[in-house]
Formats: sequence, C-alpha cells, structure tokens
Amino acid sequence: MKKALTYFILICSYTLSAQDFHISQYDVLTLYNNPGLTGVYNEEQKVDYKVYLTHRSQWKSLGIKPFKTYSVAYDMKYKRFGIGGVLLNNRSGAGNFNTLNFLLSGSYFIVKDPESPHTLNVGLQMGLINKSFDSEKYLYESQYNSSTGMLDENIESGEMYSKTSILRFDANVGVYYSYNEKSKNYHPFIGFSFYHLTKPNESFTTTPSRMPMRFNLNPGCEFIVNEKVKLTPSILYMNQAKASEFNIGVLGTYRIKEKNDVIYGLNYRWKDAIIIHVGFRKDNLVLRMSYDVNASYLSPYTGRKGGFEMSLTMTGKKGENPLKSVKSF
Repeated sequence: MKKALTYFILICSYTLSAQDFHISQYDVLTLYNNPGLTGVYNEEQKVDYKVYLTHRSQWKSLGIKPFKTYSVAYDMKYKRFGIGGVLLNNRSGAGNFNTLNFLLSGSYFIVKDPESPHTLNVGLQMGLINKSFDSEKYLYESQYNSSTGMLDENIESGEMYSKTSILRFDANVGVYYSYNEKSKNYHPFIGFSFYHLTKPNESFTTTPSRMPMRFNLNPGCEFIVNEKVKLTPSILYMNQAKASEFNIGVLGTYRIKEKNDVIYGLNYRWKDAIIIHVGFRKDNLVLRMSYDVNASYLSPYTGRKGGFEMSLTMTGKKGENPLKSVKSF
C-alpha cells in the first residue's frame, strides 16, 4: 500500500504543480506571505534589516526522497520604503520536480509616523519562476503492468515533451495594516496579498496551462499578558484555484531576561496537520523549529509523521556587528 501511495504522490507532484507549496512558519518567511511586509519589523526590536533562512522536509516516511523547500531572504528599511529579495527552491523527491523563485520585493509605508499607532503598507514583488523536471523519473498510466498490478518503469510511457524547463515572469502585490498603541496590551494586524498576477504559462507542452492566482488573508493580534509573556493568535487563509488552506494557531514568547526569549506555539492546518513550534531568541538571532503531525487521511500510511521545518533569522542595525549574539554565547 505504501508503494502505491508513493506512486500517487509522485504523479501529484507533476499534475498538481500549479499549486504553491505551503510552509508552517509563515510568520518567518514574510516575503512569501505578503509583499506588504517588506521592511516591517517589531518596533520593540528597533532594527534596520533582516536576513532569514528556512528549510522544510516532508514525506520522508514514505520511503522516497523527501520533498524539500529552501529559502534565503533579505529586507531592509529605507526612509518610507522597504526593500528586499527572496530566493525559494522547492524540490519534490518523487520525480525531481523543481520550482525555483527569485523575487525582488518593495513596499511603501503609506502611514509611518512615530507618533501614530497606525502602520499601513503596500508592497510589490517582481521576479522569475523556473520550473523543471526529469521526465525519466516519472511513471504514467500507460506504464501499468496488468500482470503485476503495478506501474513498470521498463514499459515505454509514450509521453513527449517539447521542453523540461521553463522560465517565466511573475508579480505579486500585498497590503498590511497594524495598530500598535504603546499604552494598550493588544496590537491587532491584518494583511492580504495576491500572487501570480501575470498567471504565467507553466506548461511544458504546446498546450497552455496558466498558473492560477493565490490569495492570502492573515489577521491576528499580539496580546501582552505581562512583562514576560506575549501571545499572538493568528489565522492564515490561502486560496488558489480549487485548493484552499485554513491555518489557525497561537505563537507565544516567554522572556527569560532582556532580549532572550523562549518561543512556543501550536497551530492546526485544517484537515491536514497539527503543528508544534519551539524556538529561542538570543539578542538579534532567532532559531525556530516546527513539526507537522499528520492529521489528514494520509496518516494511516505515514504513521502521523509529517514535515520538519527549521528557520534562522538575524536582525541588525546599520553600523553594528550582526554576529554580536554569537560572540556572547
């Protein structure tokens, strides 16, 4: 049964390639969540730039190469602008289907007054998407062997592709609003964004296949419980073509001492996974880990095993040594 499921996921990694991949730490990979978050930071940190790296691995329990997602990004504040860029790579272990995104990102602070509790940003991303795959790594319906009841790689598939790699232009937009009154113990926020405005043609054949737009909605609120504890419940809703995702949860921090926090949290991705978050902040460095416990219909085959995700974030101020936290350990 596990082998049959492997074939199913292998085929889906090609036929469902139009759907974007998801991540569990969407609050870390902000430029994948909303272009309007470019250059937006927690006012308490008083930083000028941010660098972050993420890595996600899943489906390893099925006995195939795990699906892996990597990213590296940088953004900074410049007067009333946020400027940055992100490089994302998503590789499906089954069939070696690869999606590489490179996007330049910018935002404009419509409302950015030190005396005002309101922040309002609009953001724009533009860049390139490269999709590629190894056609010899896939199995097709035409390779079904009736005597074994399995797909047979020794049978010719008959599939013909004019190309196995494509490069397309892409563009995304987003808006972000937050309310941060220092005298209040609650700070609500909301963001929404649209991805793939150009609906790039992602077909590897002569028949066009347009990438559907993705819509993100992300409301939440930070609650200051006391001088040591903060809780941030939030929701992420994504919709792309006929696929939708609803993720609800809460992320918390517990302050050990100044600029040193323990991070913890729990999310539920509807009909898919329970996500456990743990991490630690040391001055300007944040290390986060999360694990998806499979709660979908695939759990009988995966043994509840899901995806492991890790991120490293570094913030800093101009003219300061960004590795000061490392030296102080």
